[in-house]
Amino acid sequence: MFLRFLCFTLIGTLCHSVSYALETPPVPFLSNKIEYKIDFSGDKALYNLLKKEITRQRQTNRKLKQFSQRDKHARYESQLLTSRLHAEGYYAAQVKFKLQDDHILYRVEPGPVYRVQNISFQLPENIELPRGLIEIQAGDALRAEAVLADKKALTSYIAAHYCLYRIDTDYRVLVEHQTQSAQITFIVADSPSVRFGTIGFTGLRTIDESYLRARLPITEGECFRRNRIDSARLTLIQTNLLVSVSANVSPPDNGLVPIVFNVAERYHRTLSAGVGFQSDEGFGVSAGWEHRNVRGKAQKLSIDSRIAENAQALTSSLTLPNFRRNNQSMTLFADLERENTDAFESKTGTLGAELSRQLTRNLKGFLGSESAFSRVEEDGQKNNFALLSLPISLEYDRRNNPLDPRTGWVVAGRVRPYWDVQDVGTNFVKSTLAASTYVSFDDLYWKPTLAMRGALGSISGIDRDQVPANVRFYTGGGGSVRGYTFQSLGPLTDNEPDGGLSFTELSMEARLRWGQHWGGVVFLDGGFAYEDTAPEIGKDLLWGAGLGVRYYTSFAPIRFDIAVPLDKRDGIDDDFKFYINIGQAF
Repeated sequence: MFLRFLCFTLIGTLCHSVSYALETPPVPFLSNKIEYKIDFSGDKALYNLLKKEITRQRQTNRKLKQFSQRDKHARYESQLLTSRLHAEGYYAAQVKFKLQDDHILYRVEPGPVYRVQNISFQLPENIELPRGLIEIQAGDALRAEAVLADKKALTSYIAAHYCLYRIDTDYRVLVEHQTQSAQITFIVADSPSVRFGTIGFTGLRTIDESYLRARLPITEGECFRRNRIDSARLTLIQTNLLVSVSANVSPPDNGLVPIVFNVAERYHRTLSAGVGFQSDEGFGVSAGWEHRNVRGKAQKLSIDSRIAENAQALTSSLTLPNFRRNNQSMTLFADLERENTDAFESKTGTLGAELSRQLTRNLKGFLGSESAFSRVEEDGQKNNFALLSLPISLEYDRRNNPLDPRTGWVVAGRVRPYWDVQDVGTNFVKSTLAASTYVSFDDLYWKPTLAMRGALGSISGIDRDQVPANVRFYTGGGGSVRGYTFQSLGPLTDNEPDGGLSFTELSMEARLRWGQHWGGVVFLDGGFAYEDTAPEIGKDLLWGAGLGVRYYTSFAPIRFDIAVPLDKRDGIDDDFKFYINIGQAF
């Protein structure tokens, strides 16, 4: 016969232990300027757990910090210790305290550990559970953490395998103090089995409803699962056409549950402008216009212009998302560009298309076709080129933020065959490989981020002089090796760059943050372009170093860098270079 029983719900977190005799001397420690000691005989692991619990409570429990009198503080903290012992299965535990002159002494008697005697279920008639779903077994310690984990596993299984309109799982524990045991009953409330009914939308103004409907991961008539509704809301938000999405789930009607998604559209048009400065390239300004929903199905039209002292460009692109399949997009583009550098002067018009596909969560592939018509002047000679290329790219990206990465890494490779349609004998292949990695230390002062980048490239199948000057590799300047004149690291004729068939670049940065908006950077860049097809990794690299300031905005950091050439060449390099731009260097 039960002497007494208690019906309750476990709410703590718990750890199995087997008691044995262990005399532990009192251990003093300080918290809230009050010294404590614990006098405990029993399991050493449980003793260490109690110490950790007191430390945790003193750090996080606001109510505990409010007590200024030692007796009230000790009384409340002894209740916390008792609750922790219950959560570990010690339901006969006693915690007493005594105020000493310079400390509070806790005397802890955990008593026996209570164990599970029997496990049962109350389920609707159509619910069957597999063996091994519930891990806690008869004879195990009655630990709240284990019971809560099994309740979560039960809820997840029901949600994944049954079409219940409402999933309501619970448990009941009967504790018998005479035998130090307990009976656990897991309960699944009865609920009708239903399917998704009609799916509608409200709030649409310019978006084609069929486009959103095609993106939904749920369809009318399939098994009803509430977690699929959350997935549907996330999918709709990820179209970047909506600012908010909520779901109105109606009661079942003849076994069907109607769903209405209430949406609010974003403003689909954006005007943008920017300004930059580099010592050797001068000031540059840019402006752009974007429409992210041209025909009601998230088609994005972009028109951008860029004007600098050595380059002017007008670019346009039309992106068709979910082209033929949900993880694929098609971009059509047309560009006009004029460049006037120490290496060459060119005018180029480009037409092309690029198909991109998200192969896995982090891996993305690109396949394109591009025709570029250019007139290039080099060393006083003018040549016309009509190049057809078929670029193929792969990018594996694990960065946390492409514009301001603090953790992760990215590696990208591109192979680009070229054919000159005006000179059928001229063809070559341009290949590049680049990788960056980022490691942050948020626990350190100024939250430093170490960033490293390496890149190399090669042009094969052709002599250098036959490659259009605007297609060759160049290094040096704000986009590669800071501190050196733009495009100057490589073969030179009369101190003017000729470009190369290969290149190598290395960069390292230590990025620091202070406050919400400001940060700094220390950097080291190295690079060189070579006449030969194969890059000579690490050989003949010229290095530049510098300091920078970052102002962090809501979209990207604005960077101010000053760099000096460590391998300064007389008559070629200046004492320093200054750069202003948007976004991290890499």
